[in-house]
Amino acid sequence: MLKYFSPVIALGLFACSGGGNTPPADTAALEAASDTAETLGPSIGSPMPDFRLLDAHGQPQTLADIAGENGTVIYFNRSLDWCPFCQTQTMEVNAAAGRFAELGYGVATITYDNVDVIQAFAERRSIGLTLLSDPESSLVDALEIRDPVYTDPDSLAYGVPYPITFIVSPDGMIAGKYWHEPGYGEERGYRTRITVEDVLAQLEAD
Repeated sequence: MLKYFSPVIALGLFACSGGGNTPPADTAALEAASDTAETLGPSIGSPMPDFRLLDAHGQPQTLADIAGENGTVIYFNRSLDWCPFCQTQTMEVNAAAGRFAELGYGVATITYDNVDVIQAFAERRSIGLTLLSDPESSLVDALEIRDPVYTDPDSLAYGVPYPITFIVSPDGMIAGKYWHEPGYGEERGYRTRITVEDVLAQLEAD
């Protein structure tokens, strides 16, 4: 189950992208994931922290740089190097970038990958979407969305965010967020992603 919260609505969305072979989680795992996710990251109405991150061309970008007239949709993903679910979701978002723009929203994906990695992915998959590099997980930590399972600094996944998507208003406030269930970390909740249609439907309704 995927959940979205805005200041006035809370609705459950059932969707999956790339995670069709994920076995169903038991009730306890779902409840644990839900309880944790409700406190994951800043609350609705909080400001999105200022950031200055390099894009796939090595150019610095801020929230103002990537924002559209009506706001910004920011996808936090694990890696565009080794995470196939992240790659699939990013390609789907890229294909819909024009639809986001028509609604007045900028859109970007942020990972902990370095610039060389996101540049290689962009070139390999013909990605025009803004890809941003947060190699020190500084924005991830500012938002407190680091996946808590990976505590070993020697782990490949150390520093990755738990996949989450924010809708940011034109004034820089968090207007909505989607998270991904079931399960955290080893429970493999990262395999289940929201679809582009889920997010676009919400933007169209607002």
